[in-house]
Amino acid sequence: MDFHLKLIVPSDPRFLSIARAAVSEVSAICGLSEELCRGVTLAVDEGLANIIRHAYRNRYDQEIELNCQTDSNRIVFTLLDWGEPPDLARICGQPLDDVSLTGRGTHLMKAIMDEVYYERVPGGNRVRLVKHLSSDKGRIDNDGSVPH
Repeated sequence: MDFHLKLIVPSDPRFLSIARAAVSEVSAICGLSEELCRGVTLAVDEGLANIIRHAYRNRYDQEIELNCQTDSNRIVFTLLDWGEPPDLARICGQPLDDVSLTGRGTHLMKAIMDEVYYERVPGGNRVRLVKHLSSDKGRIDNDGSVPH
């Protein structure tokens, strides 16, 4: 099924639930299992939270554009913001350990999604998250962990 959904959401965390619901429903419509829907939703949510925290520095009066584009092979989620560019050297720059309470979002995104890209676009930033429909990478166990 080919379709495109575009949402403009405020950079206020209270609106992330709307984006999560849309991502979960798109994933389910495309035939992903419940586990994969949870994983993909978590990955996109992490991307949105990173934009709010890092690109917009917790300013809640900005916009984030969320695009969901599907075809018979994959779902592509594109997140656009007009904030500060990410420091690419810091993305997954810290190793995961049991002590750190932050810095796990980008690791989760890469563990769950089949492809993750960051790029500068005129006036902003774009994160592209791709999930191949034939992939089972990114399951989230019932305890919230990502199996390796």
